[in-house]
Amino acid sequence: MKKILVIKHDKIGDFVLTWPAFYLLKKAMPEATIDVFVAPVVESFAEACPYVDNTIIDSKDDASIAEQIAKQNYDAVIILLSEFRIYKILNKSNIPYKLVPKHNWYQYLYKHRASNEYLNSEGCWRGACMLVEHFLTHHGYAIPKLPDRFWDMSARKEHWQEYYQKLVNEKLIFIHPGTGGSSGCVPVDKLVQLMINIDKLTLSACHFVLTFNGSELELAKEIKTLLANTAIKVSLAKPLDNLIDFSESLVAADMFIAGSTGPLHIAGLHNVPTVGFYAGRRSTPHIRWGTLSEPSKRFAYTPPVGKRTGRNMALINFDQASNDIADFLNKQS
Repeated sequence: MKKILVIKHDKIGDFVLTWPAFYLLKKAMPEATIDVFVAPVVESFAEACPYVDNTIIDSKDDASIAEQIAKQNYDAVIILLSEFRIYKILNKSNIPYKLVPKHNWYQYLYKHRASNEYLNSEGCWRGACMLVEHFLTHHGYAIPKLPDRFWDMSARKEHWQEYYQKLVNEKLIFIHPGTGGSSGCVPVDKLVQLMINIDKLTLSACHFVLTFNGSELELAKEIKTLLANTAIKVSLAKPLDNLIDFSESLVAADMFIAGSTGPLHIAGLHNVPTVGFYAGRRSTPHIRWGTLSEPSKRFAYTPPVGKRTGRNMALINFDQASNDIADFLNKQS
């Protein structure tokens, strides 16, 4: 096996969660060239991934994509995102080995299939790993052990701590207010009180950095204003040129707190301690969408499960959260 193509998602958060699968593939087959097919929005993250060699961008011109793939003479393709459209594109190439997950009727159009149904006690990132593990086992490769950190930016940590003006013996705590997608939004007053409690209970001085995308700037400003008459140190994240720079900069954080899974997943690549607020559902999103940080560095909180309560993020026990967070930070050097 010299050249492998991986078909992947069109969302940044979903792609981030496939880094463990790419790690397994590259670690087990270091001499192989690993390419990935992604949507334009994911391109920068695919190029930043240390386990990907080249990217093919989805131009939506299926004929051109099929021709481009056919010219690469891939030995295998692992289809993490299976669509009938993908089948039609790959059907025009002469790739000897094609592996798809066991779902959707068109799985039967492929010779090689494997389950990607992870356990309820596992994060959804396990699904992609299961396909790669099946691929490696089928071809006689040992399955490597996963690392503690998937994006090692430790050499740049001091640079980014200086960028965010972290002082010695200060805890740099990032908070990303705003939507949690399918979850409800964490109320501003709850976030403000959480910050006040953390600052009070943490033995070290705390510096809170509010991160945001363009539409969340006003929300971040509101939180900063509400804390203006307190002694709490809080600042808005300084703008960076692109999302990759921001993502890399999260290595500076001592903790990342959010109700939005995307930035939480990015922080998890650095093995930064994460605090996530998730909807209360029987599908256990706090586990399914868990970050890639080590288990001991993952904190997740939900409101009571139920149609009336599950999306009411105000019902989360924020006092418990602040106690847990402060206790964790107080044990860190």
